[in-house]
Amino acid sequence: MANNLGTLSGALILQEALDLTFAHRPALGLVSKGFRELDGSVDNALMGQSVITRVKGLHAVNAFGTGPGNVTDTDVSVTLSNMKEIHVQFTAAQINSTNRDLIREVAQPIAVTLANYIIDSVATLWNTTNFAKKQISTTYTRSGLTLPLSQLMDGTTDANAIPQDNRFAVLNGTPYYGLLADPIIVAALNNPANLEAIKTGKLPEVDGIMLDKYPTLGAASINRYGFAGTPDSTVYVARAPKNPTEIIANLPFPGIFDYVEAQNGFRVAVQQWIDPSTLAVNNRLVWLDGYAVGNPNNGVVLVSA
Repeated sequence: MANNLGTLSGALILQEALDLTFAHRPALGLVSKGFRELDGSVDNALMGQSVITRVKGLHAVNAFGTGPGNVTDTDVSVTLSNMKEIHVQFTAAQINSTNRDLIREVAQPIAVTLANYIIDSVATLWNTTNFAKKQISTTYTRSGLTLPLSQLMDGTTDANAIPQDNRFAVLNGTPYYGLLADPIIVAALNNPANLEAIKTGKLPEVDGIMLDKYPTLGAASINRYGFAGTPDSTVYVARAPKNPTEIIANLPFPGIFDYVEAQNGFRVAVQQWIDPSTLAVNNRLVWLDGYAVGNPNNGVVLVSA
């Protein structure tokens, strides 16, 4: 399809794409993200550098006079082992073949691509090697899935319970649509407060668990169809790479700057240039990232066998 740059600059579109990314996949808001340093700053980093993010621990209630307890926050070291890009190019022929303002439409596909990539990356950690807790079920209803899952997450002791705040489950299409067909859940959705969920086909929170659909989530070797937990179960970290102009001052490569997504602090390098030989307009996002298990107690692998 022919595309045209229209009236919007590539910088604005790439910034809009970053802002849309975390809105596209609600589950991204419930995975621990290490986009900032421990002091809150957002800095660039080096390939292969280890960065520290922190998962929070709970504290004990004791009789008055017992004395202070230890802070049990855990620092998780994650290596920035990957350098990634999303590169969008408009050729001279595309720029001149239509008056459609399609560059705004590029923002959403970039956001979807980036969101899916992050979930795919983190999902490689969602296996029974990293997480001992698992739930076996092929009955995709409230009574067969979310209710026993909630009970499993409650645990048998405080030590092995999963915190109740911000519990989530990411499911592939089969169990997700099974829950949408559950008459108990549908009856609850008919509550006027949940009419939007009926219209959009998106499940609300069920049994204290926020549900998100990710159709491609699965692993045949372990019969996995989903993963549930709390944000500290897995960690995704990212930083912007070094600006090439730091190596050679006044390098004639215009349009390089860093952009920070406001809500989460996700920082990328934005590069824009025109190919002098083809007049193609290039827009590229570049970032470094890594991912790791956070608190292995706070995750459950959902399997069919």
